[in-house]
Amino acid sequence: MLSDNDIKEELSYAYVHAVAARAGFSCDRPFKDRDSVDVTISGKGRLATDSVLISPKLDLQLKATACPPPTGDRFAFRLPMKNYNELREEEPHLPRLLVVFTMPEDAREWLNHAGDALLLRRCAYWHNLRGAPDSGNVTTQNVSLSRYNVFSPEALRSLLTQVSRRQEIGDAL
Repeated sequence: MLSDNDIKEELSYAYVHAVAARAGFSCDRPFKDRDSVDVTISGKGRLATDSVLISPKLDLQLKATACPPPTGDRFAFRLPMKNYNELREEEPHLPRLLVVFTMPEDAREWLNHAGDALLLRRCAYWHNLRGAPDSGNVTTQNVSLSRYNVFSPEALRSLLTQVSRRQEIGDAL
């Protein structure tokens, strides 16, 4: 049997994979997570008439948490320092984002299945930590995520288009 943490991790992959597929992109899982990269999203061809990069890619670090629904414009997530430091690097080979999948506190509500639907509860949010300040923390760093940065097919298409234009990815707010 998988632990609850293992199940949350697998459901976060399923969420991101479904979003990428719906957006028309491929979603690849590296064999080993060495640089805080759980998934690479790849576009095919030119995503916009003014694209500089053809077939752009975006790396994602995935996290999942069972918590009350976020309230207000922002919410905090405790990120391990290893991930924080690797995601804040100034010049990664590919742009990297943190994606946090928020799930209900009750594990029975994480996924529901019926004859006409497969429902994965709640939502994921993205955040760009590139250039974030150094932290004196040893184990974790609180990261403030915007509730407007929903990781949806439309948002992913916009993010990958920004990558294709070599634009800096910033918060939606």
